[in-house]
Amino acid sequence: MPQFEPKVPADLATALRSESNHALRIGAFIGMVLAVVPVLALPIFMQLGMDRSLFAAWIFAALGSVFSGLVYFLARREQLHGPVAWVVMLPFVSLPTVFLFVAGLISPQEAALSITGPVTYSYCFVLVVTGFMFEFRLSAVCGAVAAAGYLGVYLLLRDNLLALAALDSARPAGLINDSAFMARALIICCCGLAVGGLALVARRLALRAIIEEREKALVGRLFGEYVSDEVKQKLLHDPTAQRGETKEVVVLFSDIHNFTALSENADPAQIVARLNEYFDAMADAITSHGGVVDKFIGDTIMAVFGGVLELGNPCTSAVLAAQEMQRRLFALNERWQSHHQPPLQTGIGLHRGKVLQGAIGSSHRKDFTVIGDAVNLASRVESMTKERGEPFLITIEVQRRLSPDLRARCVPLGAFKVKGRPGEIALFGLRDVDSALIANVPAARDVN
Repeated sequence: MPQFEPKVPADLATALRSESNHALRIGAFIGMVLAVVPVLALPIFMQLGMDRSLFAAWIFAALGSVFSGLVYFLARREQLHGPVAWVVMLPFVSLPTVFLFVAGLISPQEAALSITGPVTYSYCFVLVVTGFMFEFRLSAVCGAVAAAGYLGVYLLLRDNLLALAALDSARPAGLINDSAFMARALIICCCGLAVGGLALVARRLALRAIIEEREKALVGRLFGEYVSDEVKQKLLHDPTAQRGETKEVVVLFSDIHNFTALSENADPAQIVARLNEYFDAMADAITSHGGVVDKFIGDTIMAVFGGVLELGNPCTSAVLAAQEMQRRLFALNERWQSHHQPPLQTGIGLHRGKVLQGAIGSSHRKDFTVIGDAVNLASRVESMTKERGEPFLITIEVQRRLSPDLRARCVPLGAFKVKGRPGEIALFGLRDVDSALIANVPAARDVN
């Protein structure tokens, strides 16, 4: 037997239940309004001399109003699920049966007219309501219960219908044709199955919408405010973007020199304000060249070029971003110094290599990040900016792939031993005519 309703994780089931109760709450409120109108109006019509048989319709409307109120109350508290849903919905789909039964006791003629008239259609209406539970079995069983109730009422009223048929020879077949009533009952049962099938489709669509909303929330949580809309859209629509995958990227590390010494005697609120202003400027410089801010580690910035977004030349983009960061820092320092605040000096290191990229962490908390030897080396290169007296340093893996104009401005600094790595790596500086870059040559470095 096929599994009509595959199990979903508990958290998704809870979200689906919430959506179901929200839909039922709206539907129940509308049902209450529609049912209250005839409840209030029918007594007035009866006082004006209309047919007393309308009392049965009044009972039907009153029961519908009460049940709609019950559904609304339970749905609002998000309790309409599991066994509670079955206990409520099975009597709900039996309301037309109750009406026909009461009508038969009060007026057989009213019952004869109702059992072949509009009340039969109300079975289909109440079955549609069960579809908001997103459960195939519930709708199917409710359809069977409604069909059985309809046939049961017909059998109870059959003698009355025969008596009416004897008085009205013009419509005997319409009153006591067993095949016609069987067909109506079959249609009611099939309606339950059809609603159940539609409920499955609605269930899948609702789950898909919930998952997409969670993915959007995950992207926002992983990246915060420091990625462009293009990056977010790629993460949302590319199924591989959030899975672990090997990528060739350029990793950028930037660190504030002497930050611990600067912050020791400064007002904490002022330090936080300056850091936030600094991070905003640096993040804008990075994203404007196609980079993604991976994380902030204290006063250190880690960014990636060519991982999430495809760039024509990630190395060139990373170097241009580093230059832009230096220019923006120069502008910040000029303004801070005008307010008698000490300037900040930074070092930037760039390296190109393979990394593992993806959402990494525990089942309760993940960060979208990159890990690998290329990340470690980029951090080591950044730490050498102080001793080399350069605003930023790049490895030969970056220098070889720069655009011709940038490569022409690269200055070889030699091969150096890097902590934690065997052998030596070739490092390059970059000469820039912009005074902002020259003005930001690091001074003493504080290990923090």
